[in-house]
Amino acid sequence: ISAGRQLRAVRDRLAAAIVEARELHLGEEEVRPAEWQRRRLHNLIQDMQGQVRMYCRLRPLNSREQRQGDTEVVSASQGRTVEVSGDKAVGIVAVRHKFDAIFAPGSQEQIFEECQDLAQSAVDGHNVTVLCYGQTGAGKTHTMYGRPSEPGIAVRMTRQLFELIQGRGFSVTGSLVELHNNRLTDLLAPAAAVATIDSRPSLSLRRESEADISCEGLTELPLQSADELEELVRLGSVRRAVSAHALNGESSRSHVLLTVKLYRSAEHLAGSGGPDGLPPTSKLLFCDLGGCERLKRSEAVGEQIREAIEINRSLSALGDVIEAVVQRRRHVPYRNHKLTQLLQDSLGGSAKALMFVNCSPAASSAAETVAALSFASRAKRVTNSSAAASSRARTSVVANTRVGSSCGSSLDDPPPARCDGFPC
Repeated sequence: ISAGRQLRAVRDRLAAAIVEARELHLGEEEVRPAEWQRRRLHNLIQDMQGQVRMYCRLRPLNSREQRQGDTEVVSASQGRTVEVSGDKAVGIVAVRHKFDAIFAPGSQEQIFEECQDLAQSAVDGHNVTVLCYGQTGAGKTHTMYGRPSEPGIAVRMTRQLFELIQGRGFSVTGSLVELHNNRLTDLLAPAAAVATIDSRPSLSLRRESEADISCEGLTELPLQSADELEELVRLGSVRRAVSAHALNGESSRSHVLLTVKLYRSAEHLAGSGGPDGLPPTSKLLFCDLGGCERLKRSEAVGEQIREAIEINRSLSALGDVIEAVVQRRRHVPYRNHKLTQLLQDSLGGSAKALMFVNCSPAASSAAETVAALSFASRAKRVTNSSAAASSRARTSVVANTRVGSSCGSSLDDPPPARCDGFPC
């Protein structure tokens, strides 16, 4: 923790010096060495927390659970541990899982404070992904988007993004894709406003390179502010596939991926060190995963059964990808499902990923909660391996980074604009 605080202090002083230098109209050539060091420090701080971070958010009992006389069997203990109390009479197995952070339930502001630095990572050229996972009604969409009086991660992080890029030659676009029954549709396309779910045109995946997958013909709307993003999300949310079952009157039956993409100007790319510096684009990807629960408990029928099977199949593929990344296998099965193909440039490599596991504390949901926590624990091992690698490097970075009153004269000459094979 002490080393992390020291790194943050150095990074923050360096960032303040860079802002001061730009206010004094120093040329980008003079600021570039300091900016390179700030990017390197910031990236190391993020990797110390884990390339994939795993958070748990535990909501209170809702009104339906209270009316049914449900009891709480899930609790947060010892700061970063979630515990499910065992009860053999009803088949509940006692388990304990550790996370990078736990919110029980925590405010929207507190949750954002834990991950707001990831907006800077996106500006620095890294792809950033936030995923919300858990059973229906556990609070995934609230965590991701919130409401006007309590905005969620996506809105808050986009606000932060626009503050960071102000006057720096970026352009921003937003897109919204739904994956329903293994079909990709564009929620912002004009046809989506009038067509039924099954009659909407499907999007095809196009492989630009081994790690670059895109949706052909996807609508990307220009964004000038976070307010425009909120309107984009509102427009798309009314078109999302939902249905009523025993657990939720408006259960999401699909995955929705909101992508906020940053495009850098030629001038900004030149100032970052040329073709070996920042990539021309990076993105924030917010993935609100469909609810995962047992068919028996949701009392799904007809089309709902097919939807549930497809959701669970895609989540299983996501788990396989995470496991392959954890074990550093040469082959990672991204191609096994459209969901993992879309996330191919967002899991592993230089990308930063954050998953929120949303849970109900109710005894009636214990089986779903245990399954969600177990899934998360498998992903958590990615964090441990990444953090271990970062810890070996942090002492050297602190020792070799010096910050003075000006940007240009107080830093060592920067090395080439790449480190460890990725933009720093």
